[in-house]
Amino acid sequence: MSLELVKEIFQNLPNCKNWSTHLLSFKHSIRNGSIYNCRRIELEPSSEMDKLIQSISDLYVGEDKHRLSKYIDVREYDGTCSGTTIYKISESSSKVEIDLDALFKGIADSDTESDPLEMRLQAYILCGCIKINNEEHRLKLISMNNPITTLNNRFRHNKGKFWAISKKVLHLRTIMNVLIYDRTVYFLDMSGETLFNMERAYKLKCSEVVNEIDTMNIVSDIEVFKNTATAGANPRRFAAFSKSKLQLLKKKKNREKAAKYFNIPLTDDKEQFNTTEKVDAENLVKLLCGKAMWDIMEEVPVEVDGSKSWTR
Repeated sequence: MSLELVKEIFQNLPNCKNWSTHLLSFKHSIRNGSIYNCRRIELEPSSEMDKLIQSISDLYVGEDKHRLSKYIDVREYDGTCSGTTIYKISESSSKVEIDLDALFKGIADSDTESDPLEMRLQAYILCGCIKINNEEHRLKLISMNNPITTLNNRFRHNKGKFWAISKKVLHLRTIMNVLIYDRTVYFLDMSGETLFNMERAYKLKCSEVVNEIDTMNIVSDIEVFKNTATAGANPRRFAAFSKSKLQLLKKKKNREKAAKYFNIPLTDDKEQFNTTEKVDAENLVKLLCGKAMWDIMEEVPVEVDGSKSWTR
């Protein structure tokens, strides 16, 4: 999705009149996976929903300085955290797996009876359909903050005096953190990572890749490589892991090329990467996860935050 299409979505929000609102709580566990519980709510008068949607649209694409103006690109989620990038997770090309169906099920099974003021909420969701290029698309906007709050230092006027507001109130923020367009997820900032337990997702990918490298027998000390790859910031880097690069490293000539250009030493017989030193194991991780590039002008290896396809 291009930035132009993101802009078109926010511009067209007011054209959708059939919105539903859901308060959301969620929990992630190893045993049960991700569980999402929703409470559907209604706003009165109904015109308040139109006002909310219009406010969100104005915030992101209004005539004055709008929030979309800070973004410069849209790219596949790769574990980096650039404030000027919208990260997407698509079913067809994502390198990490998320349980999108669990979220959709939670929304479909929304409760309408429980007391929303007693729920431990973490977000709210706006669900609707939007028409782009004469085609209907399902849309979900998610704000990653507890929508139930207590107003501190806020007072109501009654009989000539101001009285503290002590009751909990519903506060629907206009700042959105996650956009779901059909089955593609877009993070407008990194707070959306908690919604899908991204930390667990890229740690699973890291573990999977380490096990595959073990079977390939291309590193001299698998324990050092494993301990390095699964520690610190390295698991997050595996969100951008390149399967094709690893497949290329099956060939000895490609391992020699990588060793030459990125200063990753080989064993004496040139068959394996020498990973007895942590720094060399980490450089191999960077190579496999899109953090190592070759500067063709100065002919030196460089470390980058992330990469995307070159366009003219």
